[in-house]
Amino acid sequence: MKSFRQLVSWAIRRWPSRRRALEARIRYLENEIGRQAALQRYSAAPIIRDLPSTRQTKTSFNYQWKNLPTGRHTLENERFCQEAVDNVCRFTRLAPEWFPARNVVDIGSGAGRYSWALCMLGARVLSVDQSVEGLEIARQLCKSFPDHQVLQADCLAPFPMDEKFDLVWSFGVIHHTGDGYKAFQNMARLVKPGGFIFLMVYGEPRRGHVEDYEEINEYMDWRKLTQNLDPAQKLAILREAMRNRRLRNFGEEYIHGYFDAISPSINDLYSWQEIEGWLLEQGFGKIQRTLDSRNHHVVAQRE
Repeated sequence: MKSFRQLVSWAIRRWPSRRRALEARIRYLENEIGRQAALQRYSAAPIIRDLPSTRQTKTSFNYQWKNLPTGRHTLENERFCQEAVDNVCRFTRLAPEWFPARNVVDIGSGAGRYSWALCMLGARVLSVDQSVEGLEIARQLCKSFPDHQVLQADCLAPFPMDEKFDLVWSFGVIHHTGDGYKAFQNMARLVKPGGFIFLMVYGEPRRGHVEDYEEINEYMDWRKLTQNLDPAQKLAILREAMRNRRLRNFGEEYIHGYFDAISPSINDLYSWQEIEGWLLEQGFGKIQRTLDSRNHHVVAQRE
């Protein structure tokens, strides 16, 4: 019969090998889940438009732009106004002097926060979104810029214009479509030779970053809790959770961001290799990740 001290000593000696085995199994499961998720997205692509989750996601964004115009990362926030223009240059690695008189399309413009920033840099901007509510806000935000235009369109269908652009900008859109590859293909066709494409796409959690897993788990828990509620009910529950400090960040300024992350049914997570592969296949080079983040901020140039 071993003493307690002997058992503890034995467990300590065994722990490294058990931990190594556990880590190897978890790593395998993460790799396999990522692969299976990617395959499932491609196989579901032919029917994605007929799924309730697609209709729900569009309804959620219509509600969001109409009822949640303010937040930490919207133009009603003075701090974000100062950041937005700098973000465009930082995310694209293009100098402010590059933008004047350039033709730029903002695909999935939402309420137009980055359309405004691109206009401020002197570009001629076309805001494209499926949401009438979002486009109307974008129109009002950019009304002082005579070269700004809006177009209602779904990025899962070929865009109804022949024009090619110096920059195709799409921030936080692909992962909400349910068919990110098709959306990307339609966007890529709009980039002129020598032009650029910028994408921000939700990424899988990074190994070794516990905070990535915690953030995604929180979002997934709240999506599951509220998935059968209408947008107004989801908003009410989020506000109550904010008041009771049941979320990682507190305060009304974070409601917009949480609603954006929790309310839409479609929130796909992509690997870097998948996004890079799309770009290479469509003839893009000089592919760069421009922010150290779980989410992919990537710019590439049409060669």
